[in-house]
Amino acid sequence: MFRVRQRGGDIDDADMIEGAREIVRGQPPRRFDVDEIRGDPFPSGHTSRRWGTAIKHRDGTVVVEPDPWEG
Repeated sequence: MFRVRQRGGDIDDADMIEGAREIVRGQPPRRFDVDEIRGDPFPSGHTSRRWGTAIKHRDGTVVVEPDPWEG
């Protein structure tokens, strides 16, 4: 699951990253944080981690980018 956030406030959850992209399409232009949330812990023992960012531009395009350390 992916959680879309802006300035610390949750906006919505999506099952897949494409769902997160659709959530951002429905928002005003700005930058969003995207977190990955799992039922089974990551190797760190945590059940959530920052996945990357999503940016909605003024022209309506949405760019979703994982953080550079992800694969």
